[in-house]
Formats: sequence, C-alpha cells, structure tokens
Amino acid sequence: MTERKKIIRIAGVLFIMLYVSYCYFLQNPDNWNSVPRMALALSIIEEGTPAIDKYRFTTHDIAQYKGRFYSDKAPGMSLMAIPSVALARQFMKSYFRDVGWLDSRGYITIYFILLEQIANIFSTAIFTVFTALTIYLLSIRLGAGLSGAVLGALTYGLATPAWGWATAFFGHNPAGGCLLMGFAAVYYLTVSPGSVRRDVVVGFAAGALLSWSVVIELTSAPASAIIAVYGIFCARSWERRRLARVLLSGVTGALVFVSPLLIYNYIVTESFFGSLYKYTVYYTGMRLGYYGLTYPHPSLIVKLLFAGGHGLFWLSPILLITPYAFYKLWKMPGAKAVTVTLAAVPLYYLLLNSSYEYWTGGGSTGPRFMTPMLPFLCPPLAVMWAGAGRKLRAGLLGLFALSFLISLACVSFSMTKEYDRNVNILTEYIIPGFMEGDMFQVSVFKVFLADSLRVYSTGHTALFPLYAVLALGGAYIVRLIRKPAVPV
Repeated sequence: MTERKKIIRIAGVLFIMLYVSYCYFLQNPDNWNSVPRMALALSIIEEGTPAIDKYRFTTHDIAQYKGRFYSDKAPGMSLMAIPSVALARQFMKSYFRDVGWLDSRGYITIYFILLEQIANIFSTAIFTVFTALTIYLLSIRLGAGLSGAVLGALTYGLATPAWGWATAFFGHNPAGGCLLMGFAAVYYLTVSPGSVRRDVVVGFAAGALLSWSVVIELTSAPASAIIAVYGIFCARSWERRRLARVLLSGVTGALVFVSPLLIYNYIVTESFFGSLYKYTVYYTGMRLGYYGLTYPHPSLIVKLLFAGGHGLFWLSPILLITPYAFYKLWKMPGAKAVTVTLAAVPLYYLLLNSSYEYWTGGGSTGPRFMTPMLPFLCPPLAVMWAGAGRKLRAGLLGLFALSFLISLACVSFSMTKEYDRNVNILTEYIIPGFMEGDMFQVSVFKVFLADSLRVYSTGHTALFPLYAVLALGGAYIVRLIRKPAVPV
C-alpha cells in the first residue's frame, strides 16, 4: 500500500469513528441556544420570514425589534439547516398525522426535537468531522507523520469539549472549523504554488470559509482577520500576477459568503451592519461596553483555564502540554509565521471570553465561548509527537486517555446543564452521574423509546455500540500506521 492510500484510508476511518461519535448523542434540545436557531430555520421555510414570534416563549435568546421577535443569533447555523430541515419536515408531514412543532402549552414537541437532531447531524456534527480531518491533513503537511496527525485529529475530536459541542445545535464548532479550514487553505497557497485554476479555487475557498465563520458566529471576525493578515504576510514576496488573482478570488469568496448575513441584517434591522444583540430582550448586560464586552479580566482568565471542574484544562488535561508544543513548532525551520497565527487565534478567544459580561456561557460545561479556538491547539501537539521520545509519547497517550474519558463523561451526562459554579462540576456532578449510568444524552433513538422527553437514563450498555466502533476503527488505524508503505 502506498503512503497516499494509507493517508486516504486513515482519513476514511477517522470520518466514520468521529461521525458516529457525534451522531450518537443529542444534548438537551430544549435549550435557549438551539431552539431559536431551529425556530428561525422553520420560520423561513414555512412563512418566508426571519421573525420567530410564535416561538418567543420557548427561549430567552431572542431580540425584539419594532414589535417582532427574532433570534438574537447570527443566522449561519439556521441557514445551513434549511435544506435538511425542509426535507425532514416534508417527510414527517407525509407520514405522521399529528406533526407540529409546539404543543398546546407552547413547549417544543418530539417533532421539533427530531428536526433539531437532523439539523445537528448535517451541520455541527459534519463540520466538526471535517475540522478534525483538516487537522489530520494539515499536521501531515507540517511534518507530524501519520501517527502524530492521527493524535492531533483524535485529540480535537474526542479529547476536548469539541466532542460535546458537536452534539448540540450550537455555532461554536462550525465557526472554529471554518476558521481552521480557511487557515489551512491559506497555508496551502503559501507552501504549494500551483496552477492559475488552483490558486483561484483555493483563494476563493479561503475567503468563503473565513467569512462564513462570521455568518455563523459574529465573534469570528477578528480571528478571520488574523488569518487574513497571515496570508498577506506570507504572500508579500509572490509574483504580482499570482498575488492579484489570489487576493481577488479571496475577496470575492468573502463577499459572496458574507452577503447572507448582510441581507439578513438589512431585512430585520434596516441596516446591513445592524446586530440583533442590541435589541436582546432578557440580557441587559449586552448593553455594557461593546455588546457586553469590556476588557480582559485576569481573574476570569485564570477561571476559564484552571477553575475546578470548569476550566479548560480540567476538561481536557492534554491541552496542558500545548505551550511546549507551540515551542517545538516554533523551533521548526520556516514555521514561525504558522506558529504565531495558530497561537494568536486561541489568545484572541481567551481575551474575548474573559472580557464578556456573560463569560460563563449560562448552562455550559466549561468555557464554551472558547470552543472555536480548540482546533488551533491540536496541530502543534501532532508535530510535537513526531519528535517526542518514548517517555514523552507515553505521557501524551496517558493525557489523551484521561481527556477522552472526561469528554466521554461530559458528552454522555450533559454539556448544557446549569451548574453551581462554586463546586467542581467534574467530581460533584458529571463523573458521579456517569458512573451511575445517567446517560441523559444517548441518543436520538431515545426519542422513540421514552414517554417523557425531559428525563432519560439509558445506562452504560447504551454506549457499547459506540465503544465497538471506536475500538475497531482505532485498531485498524494502528495496523495501517505500522504497515510499511510501498514506494510508488
């Protein structure tokens, strides 16, 4: 088997392992973040309007403007959900008589939840898989080798809170995925000169991905700018014609893919650059500073990283090694600009989250506003693995295993539960609940089996099929990595 075939086969197995892991769960569908996104998709499909008036009592994440109610989220996730939701809606109405999205009390129904699961499978879940595969391919390009690249992809996909947020109809994972894929496209242009057609296609894709991340989450804009600056810096020595065509294609892609946000803003607020966060109904803190942002608070930075059971390093201990991993990447020839960019995006999100009035993210396991930065932490880990000795690799595998178990407990128990912030949620809630078999989030099929959609407890046996997929996939990948490649 050639090296190219090994890379492709491993990518295919990673896709299956990760996609099954994400489709296996659904976080509480009746949460204030997911419901308005689905409500917007349904309102556009059924009524041709962005207003979600009839869903206004199902969520607090709403804005009111000129007597109408709207989702206060950027529209990207809702727009991506429209094709799959429209098809699923048509199927349901054809085969079920009592289809409705709200019951007589105004609560969402089983059909609304099914639509949300379908939307999540074809948006958040699939974007998270593609993000992990981008880490895998980018790490190979950076010199991590197959084993290091696999570690980087699986660390992001199964050993960080990205796993949990891949199973909720939230925008953090897709936004972060678009940013990393946009960065990968820019990096590819800088290290692999090619034909005119390839320059145009990849340049367009880079601009489209970076702008679409903003359509999904408005807070992606500075991160997109960081990556764009990296691209311009690397392109400073290019031949003029190549620079012009790449810039033109990139700007075109950005304008085309940011236009849905501008049109949506104009339809709702009568301004291309209007934001519904200005008109949020319940969160008055959004009127402080700039939409709730003031300045980075050192005490919050410490809490976001180290607070017992809440901080990022508690939920993903393997990320403790990332500063050293960035140092190792920095020492590689020609990797300084890459290292600075990969580090600048996480730094931006840390400062952003520590500046935000609602920094806890409400019902959230860990600092969810920092989730888009997670894919940028993993390629350096992959590169570090390539140059690590036996003891360091053993330590990395141990941290990966611990992080995987924590992520499994979190995704099984809950990513959207409101916790007491004064206790260690891992030791007080999540781990005890997981050990007792409280698998509240396993899986969409529970919808067909439970009379009540409010409480589930399916036990550890519900995870056996997932374990089988992960074990078989992992064993096959190890076998492929160890198998010598045949020269082309």
